[in-house]
Amino acid sequence: MKKTMAMATSAALLVFTAACGGGGRPSVDELSEALTSEDNVFGAVLDGDQADCAAEALVDSDLSDDTLQAIVDGDEDYEGSDDEQDKLDGLSTDLGACVSE
Repeated sequence: MKKTMAMATSAALLVFTAACGGGGRPSVDELSEALTSEDNVFGAVLDGDQADCAAEALVDSDLSDDTLQAIVDGDEDYEGSDDEQDKLDGLSTDLGACVSE
């Protein structure tokens, strides 16, 4: 009985964490951490304040959750749509302001 209960609890926890842990829009903190990493997709390591500023601009943008997740994951093979590239290009002024501060 105890073994069955433990297995049921484990299964429930797996389902719960899978439902809550994945998907959704990456947070400012997740993006900021990715932007301070040496292997980020932009190829330029930002300091803490610059990364926070850029992460806020990215999260507040119209970029898709998938595109933001690719940035967090450092997925250099991610190919967003032309529309996503245009949106990212449109952020160049905001992102440039973060770096020049």
